[in-house]
Amino acid sequence: MSDTGRDALLQRLRETRHVPVLIVGGGINGMGTFRDLALQGVDCLLVERGDFCSGTSRAPSRMIHGGLKYLETGDFRLVRESAEERNRLLRNAAHYVHPLEMIIPIYSWTAGILPALRRFLRRPAKLTERGAAVIKLGLTLYDIYGRLNRVMPRHRMIRREDALREIPDLDPRIRIAASYYDAWITSPERLVVELALDGMEANPASMALNHVCFDGIESGRARLRDAMTGEIFLVGCDLMINAAGPWIDRVNAAAGEEGRMIGGTKGSHLLLDLPVFARSLEGRMMYFEAEGGRICLVSNFMGHVLLGSTDIPTEDPDGVVCTDEEVDYLLDAFRRIFPKVAVTRDHIFFSYAGVRPLPAQDASDPGAISRDHSMPVRPATQGRGFPILSLVGGKWTTFRSFSAGVTDAALSCLGRERRRTTEELAIGGGTGLSQGTGDAEALLSELAATGLSRGRAARLLACYGSRARLIANAFKGPETFLTHLPEVSHEELAFIARHEVVHSAQDVLFGRGALFLERPLPRAALSELVRALAGILDWDAARIAREEESLVERYRRHHRIGFDAEGMPQFI
Repeated sequence: MSDTGRDALLQRLRETRHVPVLIVGGGINGMGTFRDLALQGVDCLLVERGDFCSGTSRAPSRMIHGGLKYLETGDFRLVRESAEERNRLLRNAAHYVHPLEMIIPIYSWTAGILPALRRFLRRPAKLTERGAAVIKLGLTLYDIYGRLNRVMPRHRMIRREDALREIPDLDPRIRIAASYYDAWITSPERLVVELALDGMEANPASMALNHVCFDGIESGRARLRDAMTGEIFLVGCDLMINAAGPWIDRVNAAAGEEGRMIGGTKGSHLLLDLPVFARSLEGRMMYFEAEGGRICLVSNFMGHVLLGSTDIPTEDPDGVVCTDEEVDYLLDAFRRIFPKVAVTRDHIFFSYAGVRPLPAQDASDPGAISRDHSMPVRPATQGRGFPILSLVGGKWTTFRSFSAGVTDAALSCLGRERRRTTEELAIGGGTGLSQGTGDAEALLSELAATGLSRGRAARLLACYGSRARLIANAFKGPETFLTHLPEVSHEELAFIARHEVVHSAQDVLFGRGALFLERPLPRAALSELVRALAGILDWDAARIAREEESLVERYRRHHRIGFDAEGMPQFI
């Protein structure tokens, strides 16, 4: 295994004067491109000003979907691409991406036909309600676009009586319901990290570094700064890829390129502690209309309720947070569809928000802005001897195909040929796994043979896929588990901290798994995590205090979670 500790990568950066490709931004599109280029033998340097997957890519509805709603705007190419890429992710990332049944409650038989037709013809129309006729037609088309490499059932319509029997809390005023299949992802954070590790494994000359900022151009080279220490690095390149998401315009401005490419919208989500209701969903996601026709989602996410999302234009991607108005909007939408479930702010144990990097448009309806992607190029200038290729738009589901297009453009710029494709290439811990149970059962038995209990082996398998082998083989004896985070052992943390480009406790808790969403975490758990990492990474007392305060401040500032006198989390 190559040395992918952050300190070792920083030392290599100090010795680097030039790379063929510099990628700015470590979200899903930047990292997908990093891996693809590394697979082609291209030496790449990726820098991310925060942790990997710390911006938009960490704030999705955790859906991997074919884009049913894009049929309304006639984005047929995007729907086809999304459906095909969803099916590929079900195969290539089977450890994190799983089939998901979607239920659409329907209140009318004919509503929305005329507005849907106008939007389909690319004419302005406000679609505030979709009836059974519109939804049936859309799902039929959706099945057609998802037929390539079909891995899931076709849609079906559900009688009102059957829908209410299956989901008793559902609003009894519905006329009918529809069922179709998409997919969901348990840990987008880890998938992005595994893309980085895959890339560095495929081409050891490539590096992906977090907490390194692009500060502009100096002496014709990119000026990079370690956000932790302020250390400066000057690195030349033949091509710069701007994958900064909502911050694309700012990165381009720092490189001397003015202009507006991004017009983002904010999406906020809530995690609700409603375990009984979550179980009643039985693994299904509700896909329903809120007031005004905006689509909302409710799903059982690891035993709790994930509720989202909003779609609000924003000019400032920094420090976005779920506002009181958004909380009220989401809870009201939930109460409309589930009037029997008593839900209040007291049930919220986590919230998050992100900005979708949509192309700049002056649209009155943010939901009508295309989710398609593009890659405009700015040519080299006298003061900057390399072109900049910007990744505008895109969505989680289509990152692989977007990255492949960017890689092909980069290879053309460099005068090189593609060596291999990524269409059928497993990602990280998805290697050797499939949606069937046979591969997982075999790996579970293999892990249990190392001395792990089957329960512990199952946990590692769920968290890391086939990479669980590496972690289990690193254990030199019995594991010692944390008291307030009994799901995690000191030995597991040691492996993550030393081999997955970790700098801080935030990197571990929010960027190397989904533990922060699995349940409400008391302050004692945060303190214990910091002290466990301190023993691994040799932090002194001052660093321990800063790390703990940083976690508490993140909970408060970004997720609106404070801690009471007993250290228990509460929404503020």
